[in-house]
Amino acid sequence: MKLYLTGEPFTQQRHCYYIETEQLSFIVDCGYQRCYADDALPHLTSEQIKSSRYLFLSHSHENQAGALSFLFQCGFSGQVVLTTETARQLTVPLDNPIFLEALSLPYAEAELPGGLKIIWGRSGHCSGSAWFKLTADGRSIFFSGDYYSGARVHAFDPIEGLSADLAVLDCDYGMSKESNKAQIDTLTSAISEALADNRPVVLPVPRFGRGEGILTCISERLPGTDIFGDRHFISELRHLDATALWVLPEAQDLLNNVFVRPFPKDFVALGVYFLSDPQLDTPAARQLVRQLLICGGRVILTGTVEPNTYASLLLHSGKAQFLRYGVHCTQQEMLQIAAKNDFKKIIAYRSDFAPDRPVYTI
Repeated sequence: MKLYLTGEPFTQQRHCYYIETEQLSFIVDCGYQRCYADDALPHLTSEQIKSSRYLFLSHSHENQAGALSFLFQCGFSGQVVLTTETARQLTVPLDNPIFLEALSLPYAEAELPGGLKIIWGRSGHCSGSAWFKLTADGRSIFFSGDYYSGARVHAFDPIEGLSADLAVLDCDYGMSKESNKAQIDTLTSAISEALADNRPVVLPVPRFGRGEGILTCISERLPGTDIFGDRHFISELRHLDATALWVLPEAQDLLNNVFVRPFPKDFVALGVYFLSDPQLDTPAARQLVRQLLICGGRVILTGTVEPNTYASLLLHSGKAQFLRYGVHCTQQEMLQIAAKNDFKKIIAYRSDFAPDRPVYTI
């Protein structure tokens, strides 16, 4: 078995892995990275794409699934393996996908045509996100996806008691020492201070995942705060009732009691605005931000800010502030996961275990 790092070989900017076995080949994730205009797509060859029997998607975020249409355009004709919730979130239609929930329960091994065995579990990153252990030719490889056991909303299956010859583990926050509690303290304090100063707060968040976690923190720590959301954000909150598999029961109970209003049309109200556009790509998002800034609003960015985006422009001009809300692992957390399993070798970007070559023989 051979693993080819075909995303960004020595960073974690986008994820894409090509695996070659004696019997078949397959791809895990196909991330797109918008900030690299001339190098935004995976480094897959046409032969690798066309020969792959499967594409496993850990979740729907752009740096895991953004190059899906590119793969189809380049001749990928295999089956996409993913959860039903991830499939719902994609904008690209799928022909004859394999749904993990129909294949097996978490932790239960199933076999796919071609002799490839899979064990999967929920990763806690967003609804539908998953980790995988894949076995072929007597060798195994593990992908954690964006596993995060500190999730406040999304359910996860602990990565414990597993073995693999090679494990690719999320370590997006690298050597950071700041705790999740400290991040939440800082973020909610900043929101509270802004509101006390009669300044509305804008939170640009991904379409799936992080925003719901931040909402629980505001609801718990700043009760009575007026919350506004765009159409997508409100729709996803309503959809949580239909995705009990992916949501922690206590989070579901909390969010069911949170009232989120649509954005006011003709005036600016004091409160927190959830905007489902983390890089502020759309004209509507930019218009809302400009309107709120004119009224003294505060823009707080809580996740990765891509270069050459409107979010980046605001940040570097001092019109936005960056306060991280964690949804990934640090090196310390990654090593705690590794200690609970039997992984012969580890690859973890942005850590002491970062990859040192583009191809690994397992």
